[in-house]
Amino acid sequence: MRLLVLYQGRDAATDQPGYFHGYERLASEGMLEAHATLAYHGIAAARGWPAVWQEAESAARAMEADAICLQFFHGDSIPDPTAGIQRLRALPSKPLLFTTLGDGYGRILKRVPASFRRASALADVSFLSGMGYVARQLAASGSRNLVLIPNGCCQVRFAAPASATPDRPDFDVAFIGSLVRSSNPLSPYFWASRSRARFVDACERRYGSRFGLFGNGWQGRKCWQGPMPFTEQHRAYHRSALALGGIPHFSHDYYTSDRVFFAIASGVPFVDSWVRGVEHILEPDHDWWLARGLPDMFDICDRLLAMPAAERQALGDAARRTILARHTQYHRCAQMMEVVRSVRDARRKGRLAPPPVLPFVRTHGTTPAPPAVVAWQG
Repeated sequence: MRLLVLYQGRDAATDQPGYFHGYERLASEGMLEAHATLAYHGIAAARGWPAVWQEAESAARAMEADAICLQFFHGDSIPDPTAGIQRLRALPSKPLLFTTLGDGYGRILKRVPASFRRASALADVSFLSGMGYVARQLAASGSRNLVLIPNGCCQVRFAAPASATPDRPDFDVAFIGSLVRSSNPLSPYFWASRSRARFVDACERRYGSRFGLFGNGWQGRKCWQGPMPFTEQHRAYHRSALALGGIPHFSHDYYTSDRVFFAIASGVPFVDSWVRGVEHILEPDHDWWLARGLPDMFDICDRLLAMPAAERQALGDAARRTILARHTQYHRCAQMMEVVRSVRDARRKGRLAPPPVLPFVRTHGTTPAPPAVVAWQG
């Protein structure tokens, strides 16, 4: 299969290294015959959006692309992509077009941007990092073949050998996250900043100097350790016995940010807030520890902190191995290509592809998993 990816960013290898490396590895393994790249923000900034579609059409035509990916195509600055996508769909190679959604979105505030809604309605398959109300909204807007693909760990930036947490770390718990304030109650940042500040207040009261807070916007807090560069966040977690995920800003089924996978890959046990469905992706009390509210989160932390340091470290190491073995961005590339190949092959035979069976949706307890494939038409 010959794949063209329009990457979110100005340089594919720099801005999306995990996915770029993932598709390159698939090409080296023979799952892809070719992998060509364009970084659409870089082209648009230099020559405008008409040039994006012109370059995409030329590249797809030259390689006789079987599939074209619009990666994370959900920027508010992206103009209506309808005409450009129609040009790609009309190419002689009849490429299958798919798009991916990486961020979380709300029911009312910060809904999925129009750029993605339009691209998804024109795409053959759309891969979403969370389902639930977001998938239902997209299906109501005309999208079809909506498939869950969770975020993953960037195997380029966060797969280095783990540094052992010291037996007596600087902190009991650490949280990495910035405070972005807004005075507009119609802005999602207004409510997100309020909930995040309340979360930090509670952690300060509970742990005092044993709470490590990293990120921007927290000046004046006694627990604040300063900002933490994105690629160095493992350095912060390795100073702590436990890592905290905070309060989720969005609650559609299965949604977790990529930070979850980055954090677990540090080898430090990760305690996060439950969102419906996430227990079917990673195993609770093995890969991570899920809380339903702050009192529950603190109880879980107390139990983990009461363990011998070596036992707690062994839990974190096992979780790290799971992430790197099954949940990197390379794995997500391979999982998307399996679905795309199935749809493309079925259509070339004049058939409809069956709904995909997703390897990362696992059985957990007696609770059935929420729908991970929505509006499937093959």
